[in-house]
Amino acid sequence: MNMDSIKVQSKAHGIMYHHFHDNQKHIVGQGSISAETFNDMLDFYGKDHNIIGAGEFLQKSEAGTLSPADVCLTFDDGLLCQYDVAYPVMKDRGLTAFWFIYTSPLDGVIEKIELYRHFRFSKFSDIEDFYSAFFNIVAANDPEAMAAIHSFDPDQYLKEFPFYTPNDKRFRYMRDRVLGVSKYNMTMDKMLETYQYDIEKNSQILWLNADHIKNLRKQGHIIGLHSYSHPTVMSDKSYLEQSREYTTNKRQLENVLNEKITAVSYPCNSYNSDTLKCMRELGIRIGFRANMVDVQLEDIRYEYPRQDHANIMKAMEAAK
Repeated sequence: MNMDSIKVQSKAHGIMYHHFHDNQKHIVGQGSISAETFNDMLDFYGKDHNIIGAGEFLQKSEAGTLSPADVCLTFDDGLLCQYDVAYPVMKDRGLTAFWFIYTSPLDGVIEKIELYRHFRFSKFSDIEDFYSAFFNIVAANDPEAMAAIHSFDPDQYLKEFPFYTPNDKRFRYMRDRVLGVSKYNMTMDKMLETYQYDIEKNSQILWLNADHIKNLRKQGHIIGLHSYSHPTVMSDKSYLEQSREYTTNKRQLENVLNEKITAVSYPCNSYNSDTLKCMRELGIRIGFRANMVDVQLEDIRYEYPRQDHANIMKAMEAAK
């Protein structure tokens, strides 16, 4: 990675985090990091950037006083591993973050996107072993779908996410653009059954509950929207479908916190002008994309860029 690309950017931005591990309750998986690595990463990125709390970032955004070096921390999906591993590090450093939470798990829904990810890393020695098994099942059950991948060029897909491997891209293309939700879930559910994955047991360690969310807010963190059910291609949905996703998400979080929710990040970076219309109607004050690409549909308030922590990891390794 070009080290210059990770130094001070031309715009204020967030750092995007998802998964953490502790080698006990929370397993190691592709892209997951430990508390020690998280702490080292903050030191590394802080050399060239001004890492500030979520409240200060929001305040400076609305005042128009953010500098290019200003950076905030953001956590997507409302995962328990974030609370158990990353939150204590931030508490020790006096830092707060934006936590973007999808809320179907608060209704007791075992949301499959996170369940499937946990399955991949608990039942396979590495991600390539999983991809091999996954594509073998697709080939056996849906030859037409498998044929669609033969002409697929990974270099032309998700180019704004340089940390994805070719097989990462093939998998996401198959999931989102070829199989679709129903066929993909059917394929994955067959794998869960084949590998005797315990859904009920493992679902207990995946998501934050209402008490976690309340405590984060009490400590000064900002809770934000991330949809109700985390669709991977939100931009394919109609305005009404998007509105239902975010309105339900907002209502649930406001019921937990008894205050207005005013921040958002977009699942899988999938959003369009309809999404931004929803944000205006819901009174959202700040929103985040999932990459550093200069894409601005209408209003920077709703499209702040974010640096994926995986890019910072590569820069840290290159600097050794």
